[in-house]
Amino acid sequence: MREESVPKIIYIMGIDGSGKTTVSEHLEKLLRERGYKVNVMWLRFNHVITKPLLAICRLLGLTQYKDHGGIRVGYHNFYRSRIVSWLFVLLQYFDAVRVKYLRILPKMRGGDSVLILDRYIYDILIDVMVDTRIENLDEGLVGKAFRKLIPEEALSLLVDRDLAKVLEVRPEGRVDRNFELKYQYYKKLSESDLVVTIKNEGQLDDLLKKVEIQIGLSQ
Repeated sequence: MREESVPKIIYIMGIDGSGKTTVSEHLEKLLRERGYKVNVMWLRFNHVITKPLLAICRLLGLTQYKDHGGIRVGYHNFYRSRIVSWLFVLLQYFDAVRVKYLRILPKMRGGDSVLILDRYIYDILIDVMVDTRIENLDEGLVGKAFRKLIPEEALSLLVDRDLAKVLEVRPEGRVDRNFELKYQYYKKLSESDLVVTIKNEGQLDDLLKKVEIQIGLSQ
């Protein structure tokens, strides 16, 4: 018999190397052990409506891939075109709407399972701001429209980790010219009241314990 009451939707975000995927996998295992039905959705790069624009940008040279000593890094240089930048914002929004109504909400029907989202709205916004260089896109009307797509019952957790520690597990970040900018956007988000920030600053067990407490699986 389950005594805990955990959120029906747990949205986990963070830059690559922060530990968010480890957190997602741990929660999935722990929740199943506690008797919950669990669905995990990895929502990065859900480009369906956006795909034609990405193909055009590849032809125009706005999307490029560079080899840095055997590490291949892709760049979307959409900021070179204001029209492309705002088209990208619009189409990414429509893709996020599609994901919510065609993928997330159907999983929520029945109310007898926990849905873990590995990346979603805030991660999309940060990727878009990096690619378009439209600063403060997450604020104002655009940011509000994106944030409304997050289900009200969702607990939004951001895993925050020191940049040096992130680069230890993600060395490709040292050659990716956009990595530090992306990190700064996640750091800014971690300091806001929009999400619950979990510091990954010690042992793995400490991180997982903090997450368990936040979702009501531990004290």
